[in-house]
Amino acid sequence: MKKLFLIVAAMFAVVSFSACSDDDKDDSLPITTANIAGTWQITLDEGWAIYSDGTRDDWSDVYPDVSDGNYYWTYTFDTNGTCIRKSHADYQENEDIPDYFTYSISGNTLTMKGKTDSELNFVGTIKKLTNSHLVIFRSGEDAFEKYEETETYKRLK
Repeated sequence: MKKLFLIVAAMFAVVSFSACSDDDKDDSLPITTANIAGTWQITLDEGWAIYSDGTRDDWSDVYPDVSDGNYYWTYTFDTNGTCIRKSHADYQENEDIPDYFTYSISGNTLTMKGKTDSELNFVGTIKKLTNSHLVIFRSGEDAFEKYEETETYKRLK
């Protein structure tokens, strides 16, 4: 009986380890301009902010936001360091005027600079990049607020 128990336990361990290896497959891509190139649509925006008056705002917004006319935005990165952000919603006959950026990647840091509006500048950490998903983490603090935000995108093309 003891021998049977050891054989069953050994078989269970082999099956468990082989099953885990498939589930834990890492499909991450190297973080490069070539791998980020394409169009990415926001699917989730989560974070918090604490404002200078002490109030706190927490959010977890799923996109497209059906409560706001199926609103979402996309970023289209090219391999030459330029990017276009567009807003989309059912109620927009013509899409909003796009925002144009230059961007650079150093390690896992993504730096975006608005071409005509410096208020669009930001630095984020790429937490995940695969053929189908992009996750960007941003945090910051100024005189008005302190915040952390994680945006999740899916690749459209």
